[in-house]
Amino acid sequence: MKVLATREGLVGQLTASGYRIDRYVSFVALPAEKALHRFVRVSNPQNGTSAYAEVLDVGPWNTEDDAYVFAGARPQAESGTDTRGRTTNGAGIDLGERVWNELHMIDNSDVSWEFI
Repeated sequence: MKVLATREGLVGQLTASGYRIDRYVSFVALPAEKALHRFVRVSNPQNGTSAYAEVLDVGPWNTEDDAYVFAGARPQAESGTDTRGRTTNGAGIDLGERVWNELHMIDNSDVSWEFI
């Protein structure tokens, strides 16, 4: 399934797993706490590149979107409002700096991902 990916950014900040964000570790954020420390393959369908990463943060937007992360539902954030009432950008995954660069991302765009 393709979902909108955004760049995590926030270098120097702590993630939900306690990891201090840098530009070197391949990580992503998915909106389910139960996904922490699992590994994923993320693919950029625009250029055919893929990257492997560990889920080290929870988001974007939600923290308990298990139906999306584990059961194939669309990301709840695509509705335009998260579960706390905030306006979202529709993203279903955040990419750490290294993953963003490995996928040759230029702007927020669709990627596909899967647990490995």
